[in-house]
Amino acid sequence: MATYTKDKDVETTLEDDAEARDAMREVFSNTARWPTGFKGFTADVVANINGEEQKAKVTVKGPKDITITDVEEKTKSFLIENLSSIAMHRGPRSFEESDGKYKLVFGDDGSHPLGRKLVMGGDGMSSFYRIKDGRIQQINRQTPRFSFSINIEESQKNQDGKFLTRKYSVFYFNPETKGLKDVESYTDEYARVGEADLPKMRRIINCEEGAISVSTMTLSNHELI
Repeated sequence: MATYTKDKDVETTLEDDAEARDAMREVFSNTARWPTGFKGFTADVVANINGEEQKAKVTVKGPKDITITDVEEKTKSFLIENLSSIAMHRGPRSFEESDGKYKLVFGDDGSHPLGRKLVMGGDGMSSFYRIKDGRIQQINRQTPRFSFSINIEESQKNQDGKFLTRKYSVFYFNPETKGLKDVESYTDEYARVGEADLPKMRRIINCEEGAISVSTMTLSNHELI
């Protein structure tokens, strides 16, 4: 197999694999997303960061269009970061607009417990997935400051038969020493409103530099825009 480059300014030498592309398209179609034409939602939210609780109202129209009523900056940043991430991953888009715009090729025979390695060429982050049973089981990426591995631990199907991630963990590594920097464990719950599965609860347990922190956001009274 050709060498994959992690320099985003250099054209990858990977040749696209039709079998890998079909497998990734299947994975994409199996993943729950908000419906086409989704305009966003409003909700009440309670944020609890290590026992410090604040209440707010949120309006989420997209990953970069989130409004939160007056709260402390720390809480606001926490809510925006997580709601933005959810909106980015759940937002409506086509396969060609996401993973389908890169070159895709298998990297092994699939004997790994988390499934077959699928390399994404040309995204600038040396990304590769592991896929199994029509579902992404692991995501790996590199950035200049760190690399990370997202491991899916539990998923559930919504009423449309599409997968929603329920629990996952993220391992962050120093790209130079390869040492573990920190670990985050996520648990998500959803509320079905109309044709959309909206965030109901997110809990994050973080271990960094020998300290454990726990944060939650709990949303209620969802209304579609």
